[in-house]
Amino acid sequence: MTTLAVDAIPTSQDAALDHLVRKVAWRLIPILFLAYVVNFIDRINISFAKIQLGKALAMDDAAFGVGAGMFFIGFFVFEVPSNMILERIGARRWVPTIMVAWGIATTAMAYVTTPFQFYLIRFLIGFAEAGFFPGVVLFLTYWFPLSHRGRIMSWFMAALAISGVIGGPICGAIMEFLDGAHGLAGWQWLLVSTGLPCILVAAGIYLRLSDTPEQAEWLSANDRKRLIASLGKIKRPSASLKAGFASVWSWNCAWLYFLLICGGYGISFWMPTLFSQAGVGSSAKIGLLVSATNFAGLVSMLLLSRSSDLMQERRWHLTAAFALGCAGFIVIAMQIGNVAGMAIGAAIAYAGVLAGVPIFWTVPTRMLSPAASAVGIAIVASVGNLGGFAAPVLVGKVSAATGSLSGGFWIIGVLLLLGAVWSAVTLREAA
Repeated sequence: MTTLAVDAIPTSQDAALDHLVRKVAWRLIPILFLAYVVNFIDRINISFAKIQLGKALAMDDAAFGVGAGMFFIGFFVFEVPSNMILERIGARRWVPTIMVAWGIATTAMAYVTTPFQFYLIRFLIGFAEAGFFPGVVLFLTYWFPLSHRGRIMSWFMAALAISGVIGGPICGAIMEFLDGAHGLAGWQWLLVSTGLPCILVAAGIYLRLSDTPEQAEWLSANDRKRLIASLGKIKRPSASLKAGFASVWSWNCAWLYFLLICGGYGISFWMPTLFSQAGVGSSAKIGLLVSATNFAGLVSMLLLSRSSDLMQERRWHLTAAFALGCAGFIVIAMQIGNVAGMAIGAAIAYAGVLAGVPIFWTVPTRMLSPAASAVGIAIVASVGNLGGFAAPVLVGKVSAATGSLSGGFWIIGVLLLLGAVWSAVTLREAA
């Protein structure tokens, strides 16, 4: 098994650089954070819509799992081309373009009438969204030095947890209180209400972002020079397909990310269904339960990422995150039908999986060469996100075959345990 060295970089003690990084972060992170909240709510809204959508389209758990996972097939198809386009034309133009496209597709899904239409629109949403997350990860490497990147990634990726904290109650309330208004079902209102904001946020990104520090007129000339010097390179070579596909980091990280994503979507697509089957009849109450479990993930993400940055250590922090996620899934599997027990298990699982995401992304962004970065990051995201197809399909098929969601959660718990072992064995800190 290949052992990969994660280069250790001392924590920055440069107060002036810290101040500059904070200044840049306040300019870029809030709008990107908002975009990621909208993005992730558009991924998980289907988990709430499923409560009504399954009956409306006559779909069982297995069919829903396939439809939910079709998003990630579209993601897989367009991930690498989308990141190469972003590297060529810049995030300021490309990110708003894809946000408008997926907003239109999400809104259109409110009017599907057959399972096939559901599968097709989910595929198109994934196709449109493919470039967003890896594109932003690549974009952040253009702006923030390695010594600060763990914290920056955690601030941006805290949107994962925030989207669950605020998205759960919002989705649940829309489903319950708008059901039947103006002839539309709750699930239809949910998709329209979460699709249209993408277009507004896209306009904000276009107005707010600069593609590189060299183009940032809102920074002084001295600040631009200092920031560029802190990044360790002035000129970036063009994206190289060969370099990205040839890098061992692309594929090892893709496998680790696949396992992590299995945990993330293995829980987010099914928690509303679990609470509903356990007897929680109100969509609004289900939303609050999902919100509470995501809050644990938010706290864990911020604390673990800060610890990882302060210690400049990634391997054991990521291993711990995988192990925590594994423990959460085992608790859920053992507590199926018990609302309190499942909520505790979900909180533990979210604490592990969500904390693992920003820590994980410091590894490929640190180790991929400049020429390999655009393609390598897209490979990691596209192959890794196939876990978002595998996990819901796996849980759905096991549920359909056994009559219980428990078996699927046991399997995903084992996959996260494998992730902990793989991380511990294959990652090494450089001396």
